[in-house]
Formats: sequence, C-alpha cells, structure tokens
Amino acid sequence: MIAFVELFLVSISISVIIFIELLDRNPPPIFGVYQRRNGFYWFKVAIAYCLLSVKKFKSSLKRYHVMNNLEQPQLIFHEQATDTVYMSGSNSDGDHMTVRLESRKDYVNAQLYLKINSSNFGVLEINANPSDTSWTKPGENCFEFSAHGMKFIPLEPMKKWRFIYEGSMLEKGNPSVEHYVKIDGIWTSKKPYFYFDSDMDPMLTSKCLAHEKFNKTQFENLKVLNETGSEQFGTMKLNVIIDEKCYIIELDTIRSRNVENYKDWSRYYRCGFHYFATENGDCFSISEICRPIASSRFSFGHVYSAADKKIYPIKDTSLKLYQYGGINAPPEDYAFTFSAGEKTYAVQVRVVDSSHFYVSNDKEAKVYERFSSFKLNGLKGWGTSQWQYRNICEKTYP
Repeated sequence: MIAFVELFLVSISISVIIFIELLDRNPPPIFGVYQRRNGFYWFKVAIAYCLLSVKKFKSSLKRYHVMNNLEQPQLIFHEQATDTVYMSGSNSDGDHMTVRLESRKDYVNAQLYLKINSSNFGVLEINANPSDTSWTKPGENCFEFSAHGMKFIPLEPMKKWRFIYEGSMLEKGNPSVEHYVKIDGIWTSKKPYFYFDSDMDPMLTSKCLAHEKFNKTQFENLKVLNETGSEQFGTMKLNVIIDEKCYIIELDTIRSRNVENYKDWSRYYRCGFHYFATENGDCFSISEICRPIASSRFSFGHVYSAADKKIYPIKDTSLKLYQYGGINAPPEDYAFTFSAGEKTYAVQVRVVDSSHFYVSNDKEAKVYERFSSFKLNGLKGWGTSQWQYRNICEKTYP
C-alpha cells in the first residue's frame, strides 16, 4: 500500500513538472523576427477569440455607415496617418493595371502601372516610379481622390467608381522611351464587400495574435496601429489611348480602401498580398503581414464564390513569409494552401511582369507589384502578387 502511495505521489510530481515545463516553453523567434507558440498559446487564443468576437459584433452594427464614409477622402491630422485607394486588375489576355494613391498630411505617394499585351510596349509606369516622391496634394474636391495626374471619382457607393489619368508614361524596360497616355475607366461591382473589422475570421486572427508575448506594449501598439479598411472585387472597363492609338480592355479588379491612424513603413518587416480571379468567376484575396511590434504573423483574406454569390473569410493558410524568397527578393514561382467556407484550395503562383517602387523619403520599404498567373485547384487564374520588404540596403534615390 505504501509503495502504491509513493508511486502515485511520484507520478503526480512528474506530471506537475512536465505541465510546468510545457507552460514555460518559450522557443526563440524564427530568424529573430517571427514569434513561435509558447506553452500558453491556446490560453491566449481563447482570450483573443473572446475579445475579437465582441469587436466583430460591435463592428458589424456600424459597417454600412463606415463603408459609406470610406467612399470619400478622409481628413488627415497626424503626419503618419494615411488614406489609401488601391486598385489592381488583370485579365486572361495578359493585360493589367495597378493604381495606388496613398495620401498623407503633406504629400501623396502615387503609382501607376499599365500593360496592354497587344500594344507590345510592355509595362508602362508613371515618372514617379520607382522613387515614389509625388508631393502633389489631393484636389480641392472633397469627393475625389487625385494626385499626379490621376483621379478616382466615386460615382455610387460600393458600386461604381471612375478612374482618369492623362500624362506621360515610360516603358519599364526602356525608361528613355516616353508615351503619352490617356486612361478613362469605369469600375463597377455587384459583389459584396469585405470589411476588415467585421468580416475577418476571429479564430484565425486569434491564432495569429497568440504567437505574440501578450504584454502591455503589444496591446498598446495594436490599438495605435489599428486600421479601417475594406476590399471589393469588380470589373474595370478601360478606354486607353497610347500615342493616339485606342485600346479597349476589361479587367477583373479589386478595389481596396485603407485608413490608418499611424502608418510607419519602417515597422513593416515583410508583407505578401495576392489578389486574383479564376476562370469560373471566383475571386480571391490572400494576405500575410509581418509587423513585429504588433504581430509578426497576421493572416487575412476572403474568397468570393461566384456560384453562391457570397464572400467567405479565409480560416487558415500555409503562407508563411519566412519560407518564401530572400531578404530582399520575393519568390517568383511558389505555392501555398488556404481554406475558406467548406473548401481547401491549393494555389500556384508564377510571376509574369515585376515592377517595384520605394516608399517614403527614406526609402523605408521596397514594394514589388507583380502581374502573375495563378493555378488554383486545376483552374486558371490571373491577378497580382504584391510583396513588400523592409528596405535595409538601398537608401539613396537614383
């Protein structure tokens, strides 16, 4: 009997020691950046899930009001605050266009890339690339987003926008060659929009955040760095004139709106964004962000199902930034998986055209915009693969 009691006490002691060791497990970050699970991971998942579920419910009550408000430029008071409009579209013929206007308190960052495959000019870009030093302020019209000859005009909230550009563009492979370009496009959509605060999957977000240390500094950073944003897929019909020759094209296009109270590009270590459509009419947005002061791995995105006419947030993805590319060289042929709704998807990405630009006067980040071909569960697709790196090498403008 005494031997049994002793054996029981020894077993309990060993179990307690093992349990404490498991809880105390604190592996070092991958490459010193990407945090890993510790012994309290699932406990932190539970806490984050409860908090995010409450936030999701509150955000869902005001999503329509917020989305309508985002259809016009926002007032910017802090020098690190941003108001961004981004559109990127492509088609199965190899045509594509990407436009980005990021407004700050005293200037606007602007990018425009255009390729019409039948023109044989390759990728055209505006003169601001790749140095990204457009200091033109937005127009006086408070219902327009304009800078550097580009103009976004919201015509009907979340349904119809107009894009206009008139000016010179350079051939990416031969920047000494200049073309005079006019673009007039109408973006329309009957698809639902994806509002980050209310539509992201709270369990996926909780799992991402639970990798972090959960201290006061991290929670304060999450609060300060919070952003309001949305994504919506639609169709862009473009009339383009290049050197007096007219082209008419139609692109599957995502429209993204982001407003951030504080956006310091030096805080972003690496990001990977994927926007694409497939031949059956489905549309996909899959993203992963590494911003170590808030979250070293943050996955989000959605799938639009043409059959269901609904959007589904992604619930999981194998896209891990540290597994792809080098320090300053994004991958050009790679694959990953993700799940949304009741389906699991495997996608292969192959880059066709790649351009880049730098962000801010100090070139704090280098962003690659890449038109890519996609293959998803056997279906052909087309779209954009955008990668951003913390720029630690090139600190002077050309």
